[in-house]
Amino acid sequence: MEFDALTALLTIAIAILIGYIKFTKTEPDVHPLLLSNQSNATPIRNEGESTIHRSRTVPLTSTLERQPSDKIKTLHDVWQAGLAANPTGRSLMYMLQNQFYYKDETYEQVDRRINGFGSGFLAATGLKPMAEVPVGIYTPYSQESFIAQQAFYRYSFVSVPIHDLRNKEFLIEVVSQTKLKAIIVTQKTLPLLLESLKECSTIKTIIVAGIYISPQQIAAAAEHGAKLVKFVTLEYSGLSAPVDHVKPEPSDVAMINYNTKSTSLSKGVMLTHANLVAAMTGFQSSLPGAKKFTSKDRLLSHFSNGDVIAVSMASALILVGGSLVFTSGLMKNVLHDAQATSPTIFASTPIILEKIHEALHLSYGQGSMFQKAFAAKKALLAAGTVTTTSLWDFIGLGEIRSKLGGKVRIVVTTYPTKAETLEYLRAALGVRVVSTYGRTETAGTVTSRSMFDYSTSAHLGSPVSCNEIKLVDDKTGGYKSTDEPNPRGEILVRGPSVMKGYFKKPNATATAVDDGGWFHTGEIGEIYPNGTLEVLGKKKKAKNTSESP
Repeated sequence: MEFDALTALLTIAIAILIGYIKFTKTEPDVHPLLLSNQSNATPIRNEGESTIHRSRTVPLTSTLERQPSDKIKTLHDVWQAGLAANPTGRSLMYMLQNQFYYKDETYEQVDRRINGFGSGFLAATGLKPMAEVPVGIYTPYSQESFIAQQAFYRYSFVSVPIHDLRNKEFLIEVVSQTKLKAIIVTQKTLPLLLESLKECSTIKTIIVAGIYISPQQIAAAAEHGAKLVKFVTLEYSGLSAPVDHVKPEPSDVAMINYNTKSTSLSKGVMLTHANLVAAMTGFQSSLPGAKKFTSKDRLLSHFSNGDVIAVSMASALILVGGSLVFTSGLMKNVLHDAQATSPTIFASTPIILEKIHEALHLSYGQGSMFQKAFAAKKALLAAGTVTTTSLWDFIGLGEIRSKLGGKVRIVVTTYPTKAETLEYLRAALGVRVVSTYGRTETAGTVTSRSMFDYSTSAHLGSPVSCNEIKLVDDKTGGYKSTDEPNPRGEILVRGPSVMKGYFKKPNATATAVDDGGWFHTGEIGEIYPNGTLEVLGKKKKAKNTSESP
Protein backbone atom coordinates (compact mmCIF):
# COMPACT_ATOMS: atom_id res chain seq x y z
CA MET A 1 0.00 0.00 0.00
CA GLU A 2 2.86 2.34 0.77
CA PHE A 3 4.25 1.66 -2.69
CA ASP A 4 0.89 2.35 -4.29
CA ALA A 5 0.47 5.58 -2.36
CA LEU A 6 3.96 6.70 -3.28
CA THR A 7 3.32 5.86 -6.94
CA ALA A 8 0.11 7.85 -6.84
CA LEU A 9 1.85 10.83 -5.28
CA LEU A 10 4.64 10.69 -7.88
CA THR A 11 2.08 10.46 -10.68
CA ILE A 12 0.24 13.50 -9.34
CA ALA A 13 3.49 15.42 -8.93
CA ILE A 14 4.55 14.62 -12.52
CA ALA A 15 1.12 15.68 -13.82
CA ILE A 16 1.38 18.94 -11.91
CA LEU A 17 4.87 19.53 -13.26
CA ILE A 18 3.78 18.84 -16.85
CA GLY A 19 0.77 21.11 -16.40
CA TYR A 20 2.95 23.83 -14.91
CA ILE A 21 5.37 23.61 -17.84
CA LYS A 22 2.47 23.79 -20.29
CA PHE A 23 0.79 26.69 -18.51
CA THR A 24 4.02 28.66 -18.21
CA LYS A 25 5.36 27.94 -21.69
CA THR A 26 7.95 30.53 -22.68
CA GLU A 27 9.45 29.01 -25.84
CA PRO A 28 8.78 31.36 -28.76
CA ASP A 29 6.21 30.23 -31.32
CA VAL A 30 8.80 30.67 -34.07
CA HIS A 31 12.59 30.91 -33.91
CA PRO A 32 13.68 34.58 -33.85
CA LEU A 33 16.07 33.98 -36.74
CA LEU A 34 13.08 33.34 -39.02
CA LEU A 35 11.88 36.88 -38.32
CA SER A 36 15.27 38.49 -38.93
CA ASN A 37 15.05 38.09 -42.70
CA GLN A 38 11.49 38.23 -44.03
CA SER A 39 11.93 39.06 -47.72
CA ASN A 40 14.21 38.42 -50.67
CA ALA A 41 16.10 41.46 -51.98
CA THR A 42 17.92 42.01 -55.25
CA PRO A 43 21.71 42.25 -54.89
CA ILE A 44 21.87 45.53 -56.85
CA ARG A 45 19.75 48.64 -57.09
CA ASN A 46 19.28 51.54 -59.49
CA GLU A 47 20.34 55.07 -58.68
CA GLY A 48 17.71 56.80 -56.57
CA GLU A 49 15.99 53.54 -55.71
CA SER A 50 16.12 50.91 -52.99
CA THR A 51 16.66 47.25 -53.78
CA ILE A 52 13.59 45.33 -54.95
CA HIS A 53 11.97 43.20 -52.25
CA ARG A 54 9.68 40.22 -52.69
CA SER A 55 8.28 37.42 -50.56
CA ARG A 56 10.67 34.88 -49.04
CA THR A 57 8.57 32.18 -50.72
CA VAL A 58 9.38 33.53 -54.19
CA PRO A 59 13.05 33.29 -55.24
CA LEU A 60 14.45 36.20 -57.24
CA THR A 61 14.87 33.90 -60.24
CA SER A 62 11.20 32.82 -60.18
CA THR A 63 8.09 34.56 -61.46
CA LEU A 64 5.65 36.09 -59.01
CA GLU A 65 2.66 33.92 -58.09
CA ARG A 66 -0.47 34.45 -60.16
CA GLN A 67 -2.84 31.65 -59.20
CA PRO A 68 -3.04 28.74 -56.74
CA SER A 69 -3.19 26.12 -59.53
CA ASP A 70 -3.53 25.81 -63.29
CA LYS A 71 -7.29 25.30 -62.92
CA ILE A 72 -7.99 28.44 -60.85
CA LYS A 73 -7.73 31.46 -63.16
CA THR A 74 -10.91 33.45 -62.43
CA LEU A 75 -13.24 34.07 -59.51
CA HIS A 76 -15.76 31.86 -61.27
CA ASP A 77 -13.20 29.03 -60.96
CA VAL A 78 -12.75 29.81 -57.27
CA TRP A 79 -16.43 29.21 -56.51
CA GLN A 80 -16.53 26.02 -58.58
CA ALA A 81 -13.52 24.71 -56.63
CA GLY A 82 -15.21 25.42 -53.29
CA LEU A 83 -18.45 23.82 -54.46
CA ALA A 84 -16.58 20.69 -55.54
CA ALA A 85 -14.58 20.57 -52.29
CA ASN A 86 -17.51 20.85 -49.88
CA PRO A 87 -20.90 20.67 -51.68
CA THR A 88 -22.98 19.83 -48.61
CA GLY A 89 -20.91 21.88 -46.18
CA ARG A 90 -21.96 25.22 -44.72
CA SER A 91 -21.33 28.10 -47.10
CA LEU A 92 -23.15 31.18 -45.77
CA MET A 93 -24.47 32.31 -42.39
CA TYR A 94 -26.60 35.43 -42.33
CA MET A 95 -29.09 37.17 -40.10
CA LEU A 96 -32.67 36.42 -41.10
CA GLN A 97 -34.86 39.50 -41.62
CA ASN A 98 -32.76 41.64 -39.25
CA GLN A 99 -33.53 39.42 -36.27
CA PHE A 100 -31.01 37.80 -33.93
CA TYR A 101 -31.34 34.50 -35.74
CA TYR A 102 -28.75 33.22 -38.18
CA LYS A 103 -29.65 31.01 -41.13
CA ASP A 104 -27.24 28.47 -42.64
CA GLU A 105 -27.00 27.52 -46.31
CA THR A 106 -24.81 24.88 -47.95
CA TYR A 107 -22.66 25.33 -51.03
CA GLU A 108 -25.24 23.47 -53.11
CA GLN A 109 -28.05 25.71 -51.85
CA VAL A 110 -26.08 28.90 -52.47
CA ASP A 111 -25.04 27.67 -55.91
CA ARG A 112 -28.71 27.32 -56.85
CA ARG A 113 -29.36 30.85 -55.61
CA ILE A 114 -26.47 32.20 -57.69
CA ASN A 115 -27.77 30.43 -60.79
CA GLY A 116 -31.30 31.66 -60.10
CA PHE A 117 -30.33 35.27 -59.53
CA GLY A 118 -27.99 35.36 -62.53
CA SER A 119 -30.60 33.92 -64.89
CA GLY A 120 -33.34 36.12 -63.46
CA PHE A 121 -31.11 39.17 -63.75
CA LEU A 122 -30.51 38.53 -67.45
CA ALA A 123 -34.24 38.19 -68.10
CA ALA A 124 -35.24 41.25 -66.07
CA THR A 125 -32.61 43.63 -67.44
CA GLY A 126 -32.19 42.40 -71.00
CA LEU A 127 -28.43 42.93 -70.60
CA LYS A 128 -26.03 40.67 -72.47
CA PRO A 129 -23.07 38.88 -70.87
CA MET A 130 -19.51 39.14 -72.14
CA ALA A 131 -19.78 42.85 -72.93
CA GLU A 132 -18.08 44.05 -69.70
CA VAL A 133 -21.36 45.68 -68.70
CA PRO A 134 -21.05 47.39 -65.27
CA VAL A 135 -23.73 46.74 -62.63
CA GLY A 136 -23.94 48.76 -59.42
CA ILE A 137 -23.98 47.21 -55.94
CA TYR A 138 -25.26 49.92 -53.60
CA THR A 139 -25.56 47.80 -50.46
CA PRO A 140 -23.59 46.88 -47.35
CA TYR A 141 -21.54 43.68 -47.46
CA SER A 142 -24.33 41.10 -47.26
CA GLN A 143 -25.49 37.74 -48.51
CA GLU A 144 -27.36 39.45 -51.34
CA SER A 145 -24.31 41.43 -52.47
CA PHE A 146 -22.23 38.24 -52.30
CA ILE A 147 -24.70 36.23 -54.39
CA ALA A 148 -24.98 39.07 -56.90
CA GLN A 149 -21.19 39.33 -57.29
CA GLN A 150 -20.88 35.57 -57.74
CA ALA A 151 -23.61 35.71 -60.39
CA PHE A 152 -21.77 38.50 -62.18
CA TYR A 153 -18.58 36.41 -62.18
CA ARG A 154 -20.65 33.52 -63.60
CA TYR A 155 -22.13 35.58 -66.42
CA SER A 156 -19.19 37.90 -67.10
CA PHE A 157 -20.65 41.17 -65.87
CA VAL A 158 -18.62 43.83 -64.06
CA SER A 159 -19.59 44.66 -60.47
CA VAL A 160 -19.37 48.27 -59.31
CA PRO A 161 -19.46 48.30 -55.50
CA ILE A 162 -20.42 51.74 -54.21
CA HIS A 163 -18.99 51.81 -50.71
CA ASP A 164 -20.19 55.23 -49.54
CA LEU A 165 -23.88 54.59 -48.83
CA ARG A 166 -24.76 58.08 -47.59
CA ASN A 167 -23.09 60.40 -50.08
CA LYS A 168 -25.52 61.44 -52.82
CA GLU A 169 -22.87 63.30 -54.84
CA PHE A 170 -20.56 60.27 -54.82
CA LEU A 171 -23.41 58.01 -55.98
CA ILE A 172 -24.30 60.33 -58.85
CA GLU A 173 -20.66 60.65 -59.90
CA VAL A 174 -20.14 56.88 -60.01
CA VAL A 175 -23.35 56.29 -61.98
CA SER A 176 -22.54 59.09 -64.43
CA GLN A 177 -19.04 57.71 -65.08
CA THR A 178 -20.05 54.07 -65.52
CA LYS A 179 -23.47 54.66 -67.15
CA LEU A 180 -25.04 51.99 -64.97
CA LYS A 181 -28.19 50.44 -66.40
CA ALA A 182 -28.92 48.26 -63.37
CA ILE A 183 -28.19 48.59 -59.67
CA ILE A 184 -28.80 46.56 -56.52
CA VAL A 185 -29.98 48.43 -53.42
CA THR A 186 -31.42 47.75 -49.99
CA GLN A 187 -34.53 49.26 -48.46
CA LYS A 188 -32.22 51.69 -46.65
CA THR A 189 -30.29 52.85 -49.72
CA LEU A 190 -33.29 52.90 -52.06
CA PRO A 191 -34.63 56.32 -50.93
CA LEU A 192 -31.34 58.11 -51.69
CA LEU A 193 -31.15 56.44 -55.08
CA LEU A 194 -34.72 57.48 -55.91
CA GLU A 195 -33.81 61.06 -54.97
CA SER A 196 -30.89 60.86 -57.40
CA LEU A 197 -32.63 59.27 -60.39
CA LYS A 198 -32.97 62.56 -62.23
CA GLU A 199 -29.16 62.72 -62.40
CA CYS A 200 -28.87 58.91 -62.83
CA SER A 201 -31.07 58.57 -65.89
CA THR A 202 -29.15 55.60 -67.35
CA ILE A 203 -30.50 53.30 -64.60
CA LYS A 204 -33.45 51.28 -65.88
CA THR A 205 -33.61 48.38 -63.40
CA ILE A 206 -33.40 48.72 -59.61
CA ILE A 207 -33.15 45.43 -57.73
CA VAL A 208 -34.19 45.72 -54.08
CA ALA A 209 -32.73 43.34 -51.48
CA GLY A 210 -35.68 43.50 -49.12
CA ILE A 211 -39.19 42.22 -48.51
CA TYR A 212 -41.23 45.33 -49.25
CA ILE A 213 -41.47 47.92 -52.02
CA SER A 214 -44.10 50.63 -51.63
CA PRO A 215 -46.40 51.81 -54.46
CA GLN A 216 -44.94 55.30 -53.98
CA GLN A 217 -41.42 53.98 -54.61
CA ILE A 218 -42.56 52.11 -57.71
CA ALA A 219 -44.15 55.33 -59.01
CA ALA A 220 -41.05 57.41 -58.20
CA ALA A 221 -38.87 55.03 -60.18
CA ALA A 222 -41.31 54.87 -63.10
CA GLU A 223 -41.30 58.66 -63.31
CA HIS A 224 -37.66 58.43 -64.44
CA GLY A 225 -38.11 55.37 -66.64
CA ALA A 226 -36.87 52.80 -64.12
CA LYS A 227 -38.53 49.69 -62.72
CA LEU A 228 -38.23 48.16 -59.27
CA VAL A 229 -37.97 44.41 -58.76
CA LYS A 230 -37.27 42.34 -55.66
CA PHE A 231 -33.99 40.46 -55.39
CA VAL A 232 -35.78 37.29 -54.30
CA THR A 233 -38.12 37.52 -57.29
CA LEU A 234 -35.17 37.26 -59.66
CA GLU A 235 -33.80 34.30 -57.72
CA TYR A 236 -37.05 32.33 -58.08
CA SER A 237 -37.83 33.35 -61.65
CA GLY A 238 -34.33 32.44 -62.80
CA LEU A 239 -34.62 28.91 -61.42
CA SER A 240 -37.47 28.18 -63.83
CA ALA A 241 -35.55 29.55 -66.83
CA PRO A 242 -31.85 28.82 -66.25
CA VAL A 243 -29.20 30.26 -68.54
CA ASP A 244 -25.92 28.51 -69.26
CA HIS A 245 -22.84 30.03 -67.68
CA VAL A 246 -20.86 32.53 -69.74
CA LYS A 247 -17.45 32.14 -68.14
CA PRO A 248 -15.07 35.10 -68.03
CA GLU A 249 -11.47 35.13 -69.18
CA PRO A 250 -8.68 36.01 -66.69
CA SER A 251 -8.08 39.30 -68.53
CA ASP A 252 -11.74 40.36 -68.26
CA VAL A 253 -12.59 43.15 -65.84
CA ALA A 254 -14.39 41.72 -62.79
CA MET A 255 -14.81 44.91 -60.77
CA ILE A 256 -14.65 48.67 -61.06
CA ASN A 257 -13.96 49.86 -57.56
CA TYR A 258 -14.51 53.45 -56.49
CA ASN A 259 -12.98 53.12 -53.06
CA THR A 260 -10.37 55.65 -54.18
CA LYS A 261 -10.75 59.42 -53.93
CA SER A 262 -8.36 61.95 -55.42
CA THR A 263 -9.18 65.62 -54.81
CA SER A 264 -12.57 66.19 -56.46
CA LEU A 265 -12.21 63.34 -58.94
CA SER A 266 -13.37 59.80 -58.25
CA LYS A 267 -11.25 57.19 -59.98
CA GLY A 268 -12.72 53.79 -60.76
CA VAL A 269 -10.07 51.10 -60.36
CA MET A 270 -10.50 48.36 -62.96
CA LEU A 271 -9.54 44.99 -61.50
CA THR A 272 -9.51 41.91 -63.69
CA HIS A 273 -10.17 38.34 -62.62
CA ALA A 274 -6.43 37.73 -62.93
CA ASN A 275 -5.73 40.67 -60.57
CA LEU A 276 -8.14 39.40 -57.93
CA VAL A 277 -7.03 35.76 -58.17
CA ALA A 278 -3.41 36.88 -57.83
CA ALA A 279 -4.24 38.91 -54.71
CA MET A 280 -6.11 35.94 -53.23
CA THR A 281 -3.11 33.72 -53.96
CA GLY A 282 -0.71 36.20 -52.38
CA PHE A 283 -2.79 36.51 -49.22
CA GLN A 284 -3.20 32.75 -48.99
CA SER A 285 0.53 32.15 -49.44
CA SER A 286 1.36 34.63 -46.66
CA LEU A 287 -0.21 32.31 -44.09
CA PRO A 288 2.06 29.58 -42.66
CA GLY A 289 1.22 26.04 -43.76
CA ALA A 290 -0.38 24.93 -40.51
CA LYS A 291 -2.37 28.17 -40.25
CA LYS A 292 -3.85 28.34 -43.76
CA PHE A 293 -7.61 28.42 -44.22
CA THR A 294 -9.44 25.07 -44.25
CA SER A 295 -13.00 23.91 -44.84
CA LYS A 296 -13.54 24.05 -41.06
CA ASP A 297 -12.90 27.79 -40.94
CA ARG A 298 -15.62 30.41 -40.71
CA LEU A 299 -14.91 34.01 -41.71
CA LEU A 300 -16.67 36.96 -40.13
CA SER A 301 -15.74 40.15 -41.99
CA HIS A 302 -16.54 43.77 -41.16
CA PHE A 303 -15.07 45.12 -44.38
CA SER A 304 -17.36 46.85 -46.85
CA ASN A 305 -18.04 46.03 -50.50
CA GLY A 306 -15.49 48.69 -51.38
CA ASP A 307 -12.65 47.01 -49.46
CA VAL A 308 -10.99 44.70 -51.98
CA ILE A 309 -9.18 42.75 -49.26
CA ALA A 310 -12.60 41.34 -48.35
CA VAL A 311 -12.74 39.71 -51.80
CA SER A 312 -9.28 38.16 -51.30
CA MET A 313 -10.14 36.69 -47.92
CA ALA A 314 -13.57 35.43 -48.94
CA SER A 315 -12.10 33.90 -52.09
CA ALA A 316 -9.31 32.18 -50.16
CA LEU A 317 -11.90 30.66 -47.83
CA ILE A 318 -14.30 29.66 -50.62
CA LEU A 319 -11.45 27.94 -52.45
CA VAL A 320 -11.14 25.37 -49.64
CA GLY A 321 -14.86 25.09 -48.90
CA GLY A 322 -15.03 27.25 -45.77
CA SER A 323 -18.01 29.35 -44.67
CA LEU A 324 -18.77 33.08 -44.56
CA VAL A 325 -20.73 35.06 -41.97
CA PHE A 326 -22.66 38.19 -42.93
CA THR A 327 -23.27 40.38 -39.91
CA SER A 328 -26.11 42.69 -38.96
CA GLY A 329 -23.91 45.63 -39.95
CA LEU A 330 -24.58 47.51 -36.70
CA MET A 331 -21.69 48.59 -34.49
CA LYS A 332 -23.69 47.86 -31.33
CA ASN A 333 -24.10 44.23 -32.47
CA VAL A 334 -20.45 43.48 -33.28
CA LEU A 335 -19.81 41.32 -30.23
CA HIS A 336 -23.25 39.70 -30.41
CA ASP A 337 -22.67 38.72 -34.04
CA ALA A 338 -19.39 37.05 -33.09
CA GLN A 339 -20.88 35.20 -30.14
CA ALA A 340 -23.84 34.01 -32.21
CA THR A 341 -21.71 32.64 -35.07
CA SER A 342 -18.38 31.58 -33.44
CA PRO A 343 -16.03 32.53 -36.31
CA THR A 344 -12.50 31.18 -36.52
CA ILE A 345 -11.28 34.04 -38.74
CA PHE A 346 -12.22 37.55 -37.62
CA ALA A 347 -11.52 40.24 -40.24
CA SER A 348 -12.12 43.83 -39.29
CA THR A 349 -11.18 47.42 -39.86
CA PRO A 350 -8.87 49.22 -37.40
CA ILE A 351 -11.76 51.37 -36.11
CA ILE A 352 -13.93 48.38 -35.19
CA LEU A 353 -11.05 46.50 -33.55
CA GLU A 354 -10.20 49.56 -31.50
CA LYS A 355 -13.86 49.89 -30.44
CA ILE A 356 -13.87 46.23 -29.38
CA HIS A 357 -10.69 46.83 -27.39
CA GLU A 358 -12.25 49.83 -25.64
CA ALA A 359 -15.47 47.97 -24.85
CA LEU A 360 -13.75 44.89 -23.42
CA HIS A 361 -11.29 46.97 -21.43
CA LEU A 362 -14.14 49.02 -19.97
CA SER A 363 -15.97 45.86 -18.90
CA TYR A 364 -13.05 43.75 -17.66
CA GLY A 365 -9.91 45.85 -17.51
CA GLN A 366 -10.37 47.26 -14.00
CA GLY A 367 -10.34 43.99 -12.05
CA SER A 368 -7.19 43.01 -10.20
CA MET A 369 -7.36 39.44 -11.50
CA PHE A 370 -7.52 40.66 -15.10
CA GLN A 371 -4.63 43.03 -14.56
CA LYS A 372 -2.45 40.22 -13.16
CA ALA A 373 -3.46 37.86 -15.96
CA PHE A 374 -2.91 40.47 -18.66
CA ALA A 375 0.52 41.38 -17.27
CA ALA A 376 1.50 37.71 -17.30
CA LYS A 377 0.24 37.24 -20.86
CA LYS A 378 2.14 40.34 -22.00
CA ALA A 379 5.29 38.82 -20.55
CA LEU A 380 4.65 35.66 -22.57
CA LEU A 381 4.04 37.83 -25.64
CA ALA A 382 7.37 39.58 -25.12
CA ALA A 383 8.97 36.13 -24.99
CA GLY A 384 7.43 35.30 -28.37
CA THR A 385 4.40 33.28 -27.30
CA VAL A 386 0.69 33.72 -28.01
CA THR A 387 -1.41 31.13 -26.23
CA THR A 388 -4.87 30.32 -24.90
CA THR A 389 -3.71 27.50 -22.64
CA SER A 390 -1.70 29.30 -19.99
CA LEU A 391 -2.84 29.19 -16.37
CA TRP A 392 -3.94 32.81 -16.69
CA ASP A 393 -6.23 32.00 -19.61
CA PHE A 394 -8.22 29.73 -17.33
CA ILE A 395 -8.19 32.04 -14.31
CA GLY A 396 -8.70 35.54 -15.61
CA LEU A 397 -9.21 35.68 -19.38
CA GLY A 398 -11.61 32.92 -20.42
CA GLU A 399 -14.72 35.12 -20.41
CA ILE A 400 -13.05 37.81 -22.51
CA ARG A 401 -12.12 35.30 -25.20
CA SER A 402 -15.74 34.13 -25.36
CA LYS A 403 -16.83 37.64 -26.38
CA LEU A 404 -15.55 36.97 -29.91
CA GLY A 405 -17.25 33.59 -29.99
CA GLY A 406 -14.48 31.59 -28.33
CA LYS A 407 -13.03 30.05 -31.50
CA VAL A 408 -11.18 32.88 -33.23
CA ARG A 409 -7.67 31.79 -34.20
CA ILE A 410 -6.70 34.60 -36.59
CA VAL A 411 -7.62 38.29 -36.72
CA VAL A 412 -6.96 40.05 -40.03
CA THR A 413 -6.81 43.83 -40.15
CA THR A 414 -5.35 46.66 -42.19
CA TYR A 415 -3.12 49.68 -41.75
CA PRO A 416 -3.20 51.59 -39.44
CA THR A 417 -4.31 49.69 -36.31
CA LYS A 418 -3.08 50.99 -32.93
CA ALA A 419 -0.24 49.01 -31.37
CA GLU A 420 -2.03 48.73 -28.02
CA THR A 421 -5.05 47.15 -29.72
CA LEU A 422 -2.86 44.56 -31.44
CA GLU A 423 -1.16 43.80 -28.11
CA TYR A 424 -4.54 43.37 -26.42
CA LEU A 425 -5.77 40.93 -29.06
CA ARG A 426 -2.62 38.84 -28.85
CA ALA A 427 -2.26 38.84 -25.07
CA ALA A 428 -5.76 39.08 -23.58
CA LEU A 429 -7.60 37.10 -26.27
CA GLY A 430 -4.74 34.83 -27.26
CA VAL A 431 -5.25 35.23 -31.01
CA ARG A 432 -2.70 35.80 -33.74
CA VAL A 433 -3.07 38.93 -35.82
CA VAL A 434 -2.25 39.45 -39.48
CA SER A 435 -1.79 43.15 -40.26
CA THR A 436 -1.84 44.05 -43.94
CA TYR A 437 -1.06 47.03 -46.13
CA GLY A 438 -2.60 47.44 -49.54
CA ARG A 439 -4.25 49.69 -52.07
CA THR A 440 -7.35 49.27 -54.19
CA GLU A 441 -5.04 49.54 -57.22
CA THR A 442 -3.13 46.45 -56.02
CA ALA A 443 -6.32 44.42 -55.46
CA GLY A 444 -6.17 45.07 -51.73
CA THR A 445 -2.89 43.63 -50.48
CA VAL A 446 0.77 44.60 -50.88
CA THR A 447 2.39 43.36 -47.67
CA SER A 448 1.32 41.11 -44.82
CA ARG A 449 2.90 40.94 -41.40
CA SER A 450 3.87 37.51 -40.14
CA MET A 451 1.35 36.32 -37.57
CA PHE A 452 4.32 35.20 -35.45
CA ASP A 453 5.90 38.65 -35.36
CA TYR A 454 4.77 40.06 -32.00
CA SER A 455 7.28 42.89 -31.82
CA THR A 456 6.17 46.45 -31.12
CA SER A 457 7.73 47.56 -34.41
CA ALA A 458 5.34 49.53 -36.63
CA HIS A 459 6.17 47.60 -39.79
CA LEU A 460 3.49 45.89 -41.88
CA GLY A 461 5.43 42.86 -42.99
CA SER A 462 6.98 41.82 -46.27
CA PRO A 463 5.49 41.65 -49.78
CA VAL A 464 2.99 38.89 -50.46
CA SER A 465 3.92 36.41 -53.16
CA CYS A 466 2.04 38.11 -56.03
CA ASN A 467 3.98 41.38 -55.97
CA GLU A 468 7.29 43.06 -55.29
CA ILE A 469 8.10 46.49 -53.92
CA LYS A 470 10.81 49.13 -54.01
CA LEU A 471 11.28 52.69 -52.76
CA VAL A 472 12.21 55.62 -54.97
CA ASP A 473 13.58 58.95 -53.84
CA ASP A 474 10.96 61.59 -53.00
CA LYS A 475 12.58 64.97 -53.53
CA THR A 476 9.55 66.94 -52.33
CA GLY A 477 9.50 65.24 -48.94
CA GLY A 478 13.25 64.76 -48.65
CA TYR A 479 13.12 60.96 -48.43
CA LYS A 480 15.96 59.02 -50.06
CA SER A 481 16.88 55.43 -50.67
CA THR A 482 20.28 56.25 -49.15
CA ASP A 483 18.81 57.49 -45.85
CA GLU A 484 20.27 56.11 -42.62
CA PRO A 485 19.63 53.86 -40.86
CA ASN A 486 17.06 52.58 -43.41
CA PRO A 487 16.11 53.46 -47.00
CA ARG A 488 13.02 55.63 -47.36
CA GLY A 489 10.98 56.85 -50.30
CA GLU A 490 7.78 56.49 -52.27
CA ILE A 491 6.42 52.93 -52.28
CA LEU A 492 6.19 51.35 -55.74
CA VAL A 493 4.47 48.01 -56.37
CA ARG A 494 4.69 45.65 -59.33
CA GLY A 495 3.05 42.31 -60.03
CA PRO A 496 -0.03 40.52 -61.41
CA SER A 497 -2.29 42.06 -58.77
CA VAL A 498 -1.70 45.61 -60.06
CA MET A 499 -4.84 47.05 -61.69
CA LYS A 500 -5.65 47.16 -65.38
CA GLY A 501 -6.09 50.92 -65.02
CA TYR A 502 -8.49 53.68 -64.05
CA PHE A 503 -11.86 53.52 -65.78
CA LYS A 504 -11.90 55.86 -68.79
CA LYS A 505 -8.91 57.81 -67.41
CA PRO A 506 -5.90 56.82 -69.53
CA ASN A 507 -3.84 59.84 -68.49
CA ALA A 508 -4.34 59.10 -64.79
CA THR A 509 -3.45 55.46 -65.46
CA ALA A 510 -0.24 56.43 -67.25
CA THR A 511 0.70 58.68 -64.32
CA ALA A 512 0.05 55.98 -61.73
CA VAL A 513 1.61 52.98 -63.52
CA ASP A 514 4.91 53.60 -65.29
CA ASP A 515 6.30 51.83 -68.36
CA GLY A 516 7.99 49.23 -66.15
CA GLY A 517 4.67 48.17 -64.66
CA TRP A 518 5.36 49.82 -61.30
CA PHE A 519 2.35 51.34 -59.54
CA HIS A 520 3.26 54.58 -57.73
CA THR A 521 1.28 54.47 -54.48
CA GLY A 522 1.78 58.10 -53.47
CA GLU A 523 2.74 56.88 -49.99
CA ILE A 524 6.09 57.00 -48.22
CA GLY A 525 7.67 53.91 -46.75
CA GLU A 526 10.75 52.70 -44.93
CA ILE A 527 12.27 49.24 -45.40
CA TYR A 528 13.78 47.68 -42.28
CA PRO A 529 16.92 45.49 -42.26
CA ASN A 530 14.71 42.40 -41.84
CA GLY A 531 12.99 43.17 -45.17
CA THR A 532 9.70 44.51 -43.82
CA LEU A 533 7.92 47.73 -44.73
CA GLU A 534 6.69 50.56 -42.54
CA VAL A 535 4.28 53.07 -44.07
CA LEU A 536 5.20 56.59 -42.96
CA GLY A 537 2.32 58.51 -44.54
CA LYS A 538 1.18 60.12 -47.76
CA LYS A 539 3.60 61.71 -50.16
CA LYS A 540 3.54 65.50 -50.17
CA LYS A 541 2.45 67.00 -53.46
CA ALA A 542 4.78 69.37 -55.24
CA LYS A 543 3.50 72.91 -55.72
CA ASN A 544 1.78 73.93 -58.95
CA THR A 545 0.89 70.37 -59.95
CA SER A 546 -2.47 69.00 -60.93
CA GLU A 547 -3.79 65.58 -61.73
CA SER A 548 -4.69 64.69 -65.30
CA PRO A 549 -8.08 63.07 -65.81
